[in-house]
Amino acid sequence: MRIFRTTQGNVIESDGQYFLSASNDWDSFLNRDDLFQELKKEIQYLHPDGDLQNLLRNQILAPIVSQEVWASGVTYLRSREARMEESKDSGGGDFYAKVYDAERPELFFKATAARTVGHGAEVLIRRDSKWNVPEPELTLCISSSGEIIGYTIGNDMSSRDIEGENLL
Repeated sequence: MRIFRTTQGNVIESDGQYFLSASNDWDSFLNRDDLFQELKKEIQYLHPDGDLQNLLRNQILAPIVSQEVWASGVTYLRSREARMEESKDSGGGDFYAKVYDAERPELFFKATAARTVGHGAEVLIRRDSKWNVPEPELTLCISSSGEIIGYTIGNDMSSRDIEGENLL
């Protein structure tokens, strides 16, 4: 099962069929610890709409309204080595090494909903950065009570030259 926030409302895809949810409020639609079970119940009372599949080609919105985007640490050994090399001139080469050896994962704030874009939307890049890199990320959707209720793919745009000069 997949869900989409679109210009027409919240769309549920299940077994190749598409349903327009009765709920138009993305936050309340999404923020349920038993989201999967609730969606299964909801689609029993909805009629599939084949036109919704066409809607998904160009009217998908970012799956975020008032939520925040947080990240957790550096994940790959190769990434760690590259970040350490990039930041050594600023005196922070060992900062990334500490992330790998810490007892707790590093958690840090990334963005508000207003700073995110949906599928195919234009990404804004800082004017003072010359080296910008997209970084695909596994993105967890966590309810307000801390339950993981879903996942998707995110694309974190990093300004590597700025990050290397100013780690924090």
